[in-house]
Parts: sequence; structure tokens; C-alpha cells
Amino acid sequence: MRHVISIAQCKGGVGKTTLAVCIAGELKQRGRDVILVDSDPHRSSCQWADPGNLGFPVREIVLDEQPVTRWAKAVQRISADYVVIDTAPNDRALGATITLSDLVIMPCTPSGLDVAATMHTLEIVDAVRLRSRHAPLLILVPNRVDLRTVEGQQLVDELVAFGEHVSPPIGDRTAFVRAFTAGRSISATAPESMAHQEIRALCSLLERKLAGRRAPKAQAQRSS
Repeated sequence: MRHVISIAQCKGGVGKTTLAVCIAGELKQRGRDVILVDSDPHRSSCQWADPGNLGFPVREIVLDEQPVTRWAKAVQRISADYVVIDTAPNDRALGATITLSDLVIMPCTPSGLDVAATMHTLEIVDAVRLRSRHAPLLILVPNRVDLRTVEGQQLVDELVAFGEHVSPPIGDRTAFVRAFTAGRSISATAPESMAHQEIRALCSLLERKLAGRRAPKAQAQRSS
């Protein structure tokens, strides 16, 4: 069965590309057929793949000014068990990508700006859920978090209040920087590290969610 997973957030700098590459790498390590789509004009996933060491394909399919239907058809033509999309941080791209998705992974870092951006992105998810029979699942990911700090604990509590599934936190780890420098995913550069264990736990969660997929309903009102 083909699954489309989008890494989506309306604000940049929250770690979308890191999660996209590392999730795709972990799924590949598990024997899944994976293709990563870079739909962000900044081409961060493509830059990560430039050394040629990832072990799975990265395709650049940017929405830009082309019709959404043409972009969507290009993505839908991709044949793989898992299509992971690194999404551009703007409403048009988010709406188009979320509409195609079976599961949305939404990272958020300990910042008031990121929490506000998450609320806005959730509104886009809810709009898609209201108009689509193919309503996407959602996992909120506390990213670059130190649970020893008040800010880290508060972020988890704020995300839980949105009423969606919240994953275990992902730490702010130098192993991810080294993975980018090497042009590899975290499962290849730092196997069994804390960073790899966190990505592995996230991938196990997303596979369980997809295996037991039920169409969610849009939230009538979000808690702030």
C-alpha cells in the first residue's frame, strides 16, 4: 500500500528537512521502498542528497506558480511504498500537500512563534479534513527539545492541548548536523545514538498510525 507522509509547518527553521530525511532513511533501513520529494524552493533536502550517500531517491517537485493539479499529478505518479514530502512553508503549498497526505508530521520547537505557526498550520489541516473524504492523520513533534528545561516541558503540554497525537520529543542534537555534513541519514551516521533512537521511535509511531488508519474529524475549536 502506498503512503504519503508530509513534513509540514507554515514557518521555516523548525527542522522539517532534518525530520524528512531522517524518517525516509529509517524507513529505508527497515526495508521500505521510499522516495523523498523536495517541494521547498530552498531545496534543502536536495542539498542534503547532493553527495549521493542517502541510499534513497530525492526528487525535486516544487509547486511554485504551476497549477496545483499539475503538481499533485506529478507527486501521485511516484511509485513507492512511502512518499515523504518536505513541504514549503506557505499556505498554498501546505494546502496542496496536506490534501495528498495520509499522515502529516508537524514539528514545533520551543518558541512562541513556532506554537503560533503550529496553530495556523492546524487550521489548514482542519480545512482539508472538512472538505476531504481522505482526511489525513496528524502527529505533532516537539522538536529540538530539552525536557530538563521549563520551556521543553511547556512545549509538550501546549502541543497536547491541541488534541492531536504528540510524539516523544526529538532533542537538539549535533548528530543531526553531522548527518547533513556527511550527506547521510541519522540511521547511517549515528546508529543506536540517542538521535537515531528518537527517529526510530517516531517512525515506529507513524507506521502504527498508518496501519490502524481511521479518518479523523476536524477540530471544532483549538485550545491556545
